[in-house]
Amino acid sequence: MSDVENFLSSRLPIGGVAAYSIHLPNGVLAADCLSKSLYPSSAEQILTRVVQAGRALLSCGGQAAHYCWTFEVHMVYVAVRPDGVSLVLLVENNRSAQLDRVKETLQAFLDLS
Repeated sequence: MSDVENFLSSRLPIGGVAAYSIHLPNGVLAADCLSKSLYPSSAEQILTRVVQAGRALLSCGGQAAHYCWTFEVHMVYVAVRPDGVSLVLLVENNRSAQLDRVKETLQAFLDLS
């Protein structure tokens, strides 16, 4: 298990996080669907496409970046480190989601670099 995977496993579970993935510049390091209301393959596909779109639209040029895509029932939070490693969290868009913990986790991930 990599340092990034250890980092994330020490912070989960987080209320409202339905799935996550860790992306390297050349592929997916890890992904998991934590919700019974999503198909694991669909969740991984959503997260991968958001990362790809983010790289195309929001190039950070070697800088750390953090962004969120909001949909009707989910939000996708992405943190990109300068080394190109990304943490992506698919979060349910409802009041019970622990958004403060989501944001703290993303910032701590950025601080790992």
